[in-house]
Amino acid sequence: MVFCPPCFCPHAGSGLHMPGSTRVRALQSGGNGRRSRAASTRDPGLCQKALPHSPWAHLAAWPVPVFGTQTAARLYGQVSSGKGHRRPAGWRGRLVWSRTTAVLSGSASSPGGVSTTRLPPFCRLTGSACLYGHVLWSRCRVPHWAAGAGRGLERPGSRSPRDSRPPAPLLAGGPALAVLLVSWAALGPCGLEGAEPGAPGKAESPQCPAVCTCGHEDYSDELSVFCSSRNLTRLPDGIPDGARALWLDGNNFSSIPAAAFQNLSGLGFLNLQGSGLASLEPRALLGLHNLHHLHLERNQLRGLAAHTFLHTPGLASLGLSNNLLGRVDEGLFRGLSGLWDLNLGWNSLAVLPDAAFQGLAGLRELVLAGNKLAYLQPALFCGLGELRELDLSRNALRSVKANVFVKLPKLQKLYLDHNLVAAVAPGAFLGLRALRWLDLSHNRLGGLLEDTFPGLLGLHVLRLSHNAIAGLRPRTFKDLHFLEELRLDHNRIRQLPGQAFEGLGQLEVLTLNDNQIQEIEAGAFLGLLSVAVMNLSGNCLRALPEQAFRGLGQLHSLHLERSCLGRIRPHAFAGLSGLRRLFLRDNGIVAVEDQGLQGLAELLELDLTANRLAHLPGQLFQGLGKLEYLLLAGNRLAALSADALRPLRRVFWLDVSHNRLEALPEDVLAPLGQLRYLNLRNNSLRTFVPRAPGLERLWLEGNPWDCGCPLRALRALALQQPDVVPRFVRAAPDGDDGQPPAYAYNNITCTGPAAVAGLDLRDVAEAHFAHC
Repeated sequence: MVFCPPCFCPHAGSGLHMPGSTRVRALQSGGNGRRSRAASTRDPGLCQKALPHSPWAHLAAWPVPVFGTQTAARLYGQVSSGKGHRRPAGWRGRLVWSRTTAVLSGSASSPGGVSTTRLPPFCRLTGSACLYGHVLWSRCRVPHWAAGAGRGLERPGSRSPRDSRPPAPLLAGGPALAVLLVSWAALGPCGLEGAEPGAPGKAESPQCPAVCTCGHEDYSDELSVFCSSRNLTRLPDGIPDGARALWLDGNNFSSIPAAAFQNLSGLGFLNLQGSGLASLEPRALLGLHNLHHLHLERNQLRGLAAHTFLHTPGLASLGLSNNLLGRVDEGLFRGLSGLWDLNLGWNSLAVLPDAAFQGLAGLRELVLAGNKLAYLQPALFCGLGELRELDLSRNALRSVKANVFVKLPKLQKLYLDHNLVAAVAPGAFLGLRALRWLDLSHNRLGGLLEDTFPGLLGLHVLRLSHNAIAGLRPRTFKDLHFLEELRLDHNRIRQLPGQAFEGLGQLEVLTLNDNQIQEIEAGAFLGLLSVAVMNLSGNCLRALPEQAFRGLGQLHSLHLERSCLGRIRPHAFAGLSGLRRLFLRDNGIVAVEDQGLQGLAELLELDLTANRLAHLPGQLFQGLGKLEYLLLAGNRLAALSADALRPLRRVFWLDVSHNRLEALPEDVLAPLGQLRYLNLRNNSLRTFVPRAPGLERLWLEGNPWDCGCPLRALRALALQQPDVVPRFVRAAPDGDDGQPPAYAYNNITCTGPAAVAGLDLRDVAEAHFAHC
């Protein structure tokens, strides 16, 4: 279970709020569930919708698996490192620790213990106390750790929730856990305030360098020194010996000399991001034996000596992304057995030595994305038995060979997307018993074999979109019994054979859109007992064979947009008894035959936009008594039949815009007692009498209105209830008369009588209707 503070989860309390659910990710975000360092600011995530002006809102889907005093510092470094992850200008992060005095006992791994995922994020148990790590932004009133609390609701372009269990069992206990959680609830997520570094909680240290700001944190006695973005060309003198965190990012250092920090033995966090560093002396970090977090991202480092990190044996996270590193010397990371997170992304690495990561026995996350790697040798990842996440995306890999990942038994997420992979060796993923997420999208795969995915019994997400896969063989996915999401969109698949998806009984999301599918064989979807979302849009099916969807009783969203469908034949959707949403737009459909929609008793939304329907049969919607959204825009309808709409008593949104309606008799809308939103834009209506009670919004523009007596009731409605018939006005610059011209929307422009032609109905004087 993941705790989600209400101010961060717009869907909290709804049926869709299921942390870790692939269905939630697919329905609400459609994203790729990954922590993309190159695109996070472009795709900010759900929590930004809740607080769109918050500078940290794009951190919402950045779950971090580190428990310990280093966590908040590490998270800050992750955010401000990598392409697109820069700290907003004018904002500063500060480390704050909150303490509870809960005495915890027992083992989290014991039968009576408590799962660590129930603990608040970034909690560190130390004896009888629990420390909460926060990064407080100087102009933000929400603790940074809360940004990850809603990580069950994945955004577009974010990774799935990670398993955030610590390396050793946490101490836990029933009553104490209650105290711990109450303390967490009291602290946040929205109750903590960040303070400017210039206004620390305690008196400013008299030993602080003149160009920096120093202060003790509000919840601890730890001293932080802030020297960010001060145009420094060398380290400031007089940094207090007792400093625990030192911020030197955004300056103009070209190099750090030897023993520069030798008097700062208590330093636990050092930030040198974006400081113009071209070199780092081998002994520059001498004396920092307590350093836990080192951030060197966004510099110009081209190489590092083999013993650079010899003096920092306590490092837990090391950020080297967005530099110019062209090589990694053997022994560079020797001695860093406690390192959890190593980020080498977005450098110029083309080759890695076999022993590049020797000694990193405790490494949990390794990022090599955005380099130039073309080959992975089998010995490269030996010794990384604790690795949970490996990011090899955006390199130049041409194939995935056997035995490369065989020594990674605990790996949960493997990202190989955006490479040049044309072939996957049989059994390439053998040994990855714990793998939950595999991304091979945006490559050059031409086909899949029966032995491509053997042994991946725990896989939940498989991404194969944007490849060149021409066909699917039966039993290709036979071992993926717990797969929840399968993406095969944007390939070259022409046919779906029978038993194509055998073994995928737990699959919830299947995307096959934008292929070349012309034929669906009988039984192609058999075995997909749990599929909730299926996307077949962008193919060329032309016609749906009977019983094509047999066995998909749990399907609730079916996408068939842009599928060359000309007609909907009887029983086309037989077997979809649980379908809630059916999307048929942009198909060129000329007719939906009798019983074409039969059996869709649970349907809530029907989208027939942008087709060629000229007539609605009287029995078309028979049996769709639960329909709420009916979208018929962009067709060729000249009239609406009262008989056709009579079964739709629960419809509250009706869109018939961009048709050819010339009249809308009063009895047509009379059965729609729940109608709240009606769109009649761009038709050929001359009169309209609004009889639908409870109408909340009415769109009328683009019709040739005859402003005679029949429109008197509409005028009264528009004047008395402007919220129902709003008049939108937008100013556009560069008017001929020097004044910006105004463009009106939802106007009711009169084309007659001649006396009022060109006026908006709302501007016609009451005297014009005196004779009515």
